[in-house]
Amino acid sequence: MTSTALPLPGSGSAALSGMAGIETRRLLRNPIFLVGVALAFGVLALMVTTNDDPAYTDLLPIPLLPAFFVGLPSLVAMARQTRSTEAAAEAVGTAPGTEAQRTVALTVACLVPFAVGLLFVVVEVVFASIYGVAEQEWWFGTLPDWQVWSMLLATGPVACLGGALLGVLTGRWLHFPGAPAVVVVAAVLVSFAGSVPIAYGDSSELRLWVPWPMWHSGTLEDGTQELMAGNPLAHLGYVLCLCAAAALVAVWHDRTARTPRLRGAIIGTVVVGLACLVLAVTTGPSDNRVSEPVPFRVE
Repeated sequence: MTSTALPLPGSGSAALSGMAGIETRRLLRNPIFLVGVALAFGVLALMVTTNDDPAYTDLLPIPLLPAFFVGLPSLVAMARQTRSTEAAAEAVGTAPGTEAQRTVALTVACLVPFAVGLLFVVVEVVFASIYGVAEQEWWFGTLPDWQVWSMLLATGPVACLGGALLGVLTGRWLHFPGAPAVVVVAAVLVSFAGSVPIAYGDSSELRLWVPWPMWHSGTLEDGTQELMAGNPLAHLGYVLCLCAAAALVAVWHDRTARTPRLRGAIIGTVVVGLACLVLAVTTGPSDNRVSEPVPFRVE
């Protein structure tokens, strides 16, 4: 591997900015990432163009498209990119910056998947303003905007960011063959098994410990929909703390970076994250809310 993937040595913020720029461009050229982005927007376009009645489209689950097609591929791409960066550093002998600085540069590149997820949600909201929302999505007219936006952001752009940062964490700490694929499968299984069985029970809010929980379910047969319990804004804070923790623990891999300041940042992030999780579970609605059937859909 050549050293073109790495910036020239420098000092201070200029060197870090150079490394971050190169890692960002590497991600933007990564075919795994690009295919995921194309699939996310392609499926959205297909849903809009092939639907005779856009008002029948459920908008709340749509951010799961970038979470799946962008977040998970970003996990694989960033894990591979992290490992290749270190391989290049070893090949040239003298690595630019410290390992911690290179890790920070990689985490900056993770803002690209976040931006893609955010753009996706904006496009979705624009479609909603043009076509309206389905009758069964009653929460768009009854819930405060901050609750709806919290759900959309957590399940879309923040999930994309979290997937990319988990990739950096994987690349730093797990070196066995197929590690990114194993982490992808584990992330999906944990989110599904830790959320779905709990979501329909009496303590639905306990599902919020997973980073990718269910927020709604329903049927198109009669339009009946179910909105899950919990505080979406506090859960958004929780998943943002998970993202920060992934970045900090990835930096922690560099032994020279294990300063009291970094240790304090990790502890503080964990404390704030746990506080947000407690608030998500205890301050939101304690019961799932089920809508009445849509009259014209009842046979």
